[in-house]
Amino acid sequence: MKPASTAVVLLVLGTITHASGSSLLAQTSPVWLANVPTPTANAVATQYPKDEDIKVAPLGGPYPLDISTYPRPLKMPPSDHPEVQEVMKHIDWSKVPKIQPRTIKDYLVDTSGYDPRTDTDCWWTASTCKKPKLDYLPEDIYTCPKAGQWGLNYDDGPLRVWSFDQEKRQWEEPRFYNFMVEHNKQKATLFFIGSNVITFPEAAQRALNDGHTICAHTWSHQQMTSLTDGEVVAELYWTHKAIKEVLGITPKCWRPPYGDVDDRVRAIAWQMGMRTIIWDQDSNDWNLVSLRMNLFQHENSNSTVSMSERWLPEIQKVFDVMPIHQCLNDPYPYWEESWTYPTADNPSLPSEIDHPNSVRHSESSGHSAGGSKQGKPTSSAATRSTNTFGSSANGSNTFRQAVAVYLIFMIMSLIVFT
Repeated sequence: MKPASTAVVLLVLGTITHASGSSLLAQTSPVWLANVPTPTANAVATQYPKDEDIKVAPLGGPYPLDISTYPRPLKMPPSDHPEVQEVMKHIDWSKVPKIQPRTIKDYLVDTSGYDPRTDTDCWWTASTCKKPKLDYLPEDIYTCPKAGQWGLNYDDGPLRVWSFDQEKRQWEEPRFYNFMVEHNKQKATLFFIGSNVITFPEAAQRALNDGHTICAHTWSHQQMTSLTDGEVVAELYWTHKAIKEVLGITPKCWRPPYGDVDDRVRAIAWQMGMRTIIWDQDSNDWNLVSLRMNLFQHENSNSTVSMSERWLPEIQKVFDVMPIHQCLNDPYPYWEESWTYPTADNPSLPSEIDHPNSVRHSESSGHSAGGSKQGKPTSSAATRSTNTFGSSANGSNTFRQAVAVYLIFMIMSLIVFT
């Protein structure tokens, strides 16, 4: 796998600074979510949970939620809705490149006619580009920086099985969440579909209560570069709103379905408060001397859950498995100051005063919205690592990790093709 080349970024209100010194487009907390009602008392955690509070248990609920105020689940939300139109007023459209929406051909975005060598739009589907052509947008997050780390993440949840067949329903949550509790109280990054959040709020709340990191995965799982600007805003807005109303948090992270993203979609998502997370799929170019993984999986069927239950314990034996933000040493995945997470380098929780959005943080440290007095970033959101498995002490680990990766893909192949 190719090593990451992600810049160090400080996420604060105001200007954001690359490690190289160039400025990113200002990013602020989504003000259009300020009046969204938050969960009722004691329905969900309001800060990172204590270890003793994470237990195998059935779901609570049902949680009362008026879904009539939302678009139809898993259907394209309308872009002319007044709430969507209000969000669009907050976006600086001069910073959104004029890229025409892609066309769909045989259910896929049509890449014919696009030159991936020049790749003027940094279109991931055509070129797997992760570093925007626009210098005011950050590079996509796609891998953990240190050798031996595994950024555990799942798309498409929370999983609900719509069936009266109890044998089929056994696969829905909290099955896999309980499985992770039973296996060292494992934490993961969960990319939730907004529609699934409102139709299964109890499961979404359970995931947050267990200490998982929640990111957005759009409302109806569309190929995002095929949408108009307004449709992109609608997909992201309703997902953000659902997560805020059910969980009380506002994620700074999102993943495009199928990885389909270009600089137009990135620019909209960034101005809506979210950084793009992809994955590294260069499976024929892994560097086993410094193996680090961000392999995406799904939480959307009995097959994907079964696969995860089979290989996760084996991966835990040979990798340092953790959520993506933890391996990036970013303890602040949400805009809310009350939420801070442990990181790879700092297992203890940072204090609220350290949150980059906190006024007290700025006053106590002398940091302005533009960075530190020295002009350097003050938090290592994502840094390059020089650690490798090159030493003799770690040589056996390299082999074991390579075998583990091979076994994972063998298991995946058996499930997909049998």
